[in-house]
Amino acid sequence: MTISPDLEKRLHELCTCFLEENAKLNLSAFRTEENCWVGNVLDSVAAIDLELFAGAKNIADIGTGGGFPLLPLALLMPETKFTGIDSTQKKIDAIGRICDAMDIQNIQLLSGRLEDIGRDSAFREQFDVVTARAVAPLNTLLEYASPLVKMRGHILCWKSMTIDQELKDSLLARAELSCTLEKGYEYELPGDWGKRQILVLSKRGKIGKKYPREVGIPKKTPLL
Repeated sequence: MTISPDLEKRLHELCTCFLEENAKLNLSAFRTEENCWVGNVLDSVAAIDLELFAGAKNIADIGTGGGFPLLPLALLMPETKFTGIDSTQKKIDAIGRICDAMDIQNIQLLSGRLEDIGRDSAFREQFDVVTARAVAPLNTLLEYASPLVKMRGHILCWKSMTIDQELKDSLLARAELSCTLEKGYEYELPGDWGKRQILVLSKRGKIGKKYPREVGIPKKTPLL
């Protein structure tokens, strides 16, 4: 995707607005314009060329934290409805202030534990795509994400290039939660930031009603 000058300007405005919030509440370790632009914004928009976004109408960003990739993707896809989910109300409030300041109208925000939200019929299997960046190891992450995504929907996980053991550890979780790894989409950030990847997983079948397990269990006792 070629980003127009107007959209690029909006993304820079987002970076500035985020840094103002970040100075008040520790949302991200990136505290300079350059680091935020590359480490948060460009890292987020790397996903925009993935074909699966073309038909997505309802996207959830789980463990959204400071709002990445939620905010940049919402700016680039104004016709798509986004839901940002995080367990920390202060972070959700900060994202809300950024949305208000920038008049971003296609985002709804939800504070709560993913284990509870994944059991709620209002959200279970309601999303075409679920995104997750710097949330948890893959075996735990899939237990958070799979209950939310629709059948034949997709889960996008931002990861480093050195995840061989993490992939091995996630084999049972992938089988149990009906998730198939389709590919790793590799991209490179400028300067010394280097190469990264987004894992693309598809949901191929129904999952048991016992998932997600009770609050804290997926993290404390991941599927192995």
